[in-house]
Amino acid sequence: MRRAQRRGPLYGPVVSFGLSGDAVDLLGDVAYGVPPLTDVDVAAMIRRVRAAPRLFGYRGAPGVDVAALEDLVGRVSVLADDLPEVASLELAPVVVAPHSLAVLGARATLAPPRRVDALRRALPMLSGPAT
Repeated sequence: MRRAQRRGPLYGPVVSFGLSGDAVDLLGDVAYGVPPLTDVDVAAMIRRVRAAPRLFGYRGAPGVDVAALEDLVGRVSVLADDLPEVASLELAPVVVAPHSLAVLGARATLAPPRRVDALRRALPMLSGPAT
């Protein structure tokens, strides 16, 4: 599984979801959402990717813990919405089994700090000796 969060220049954070491998790399099979995402939004986002049937037991393979996956995507959505200083976050690989989920790798990029005041602050200079 691949989870990423990025901050768009015009509309703020964007959360993306896709199954790692050929589905994402070759076909661009990725779903996007703009936080804040509700539980319904997250569930729909996970099911929106064309490879989603693999999560639910495709061709006799066991299904995975989709509830844990939805919880992870929801938490990343909250993080993206609450922490604007996180410019991007990629969780990969995320391994989902029938009854568990593990994030094995994470990479975050912080945005440079933005100054609210454009002018440099300075203490006034004293002209004489301090009394």
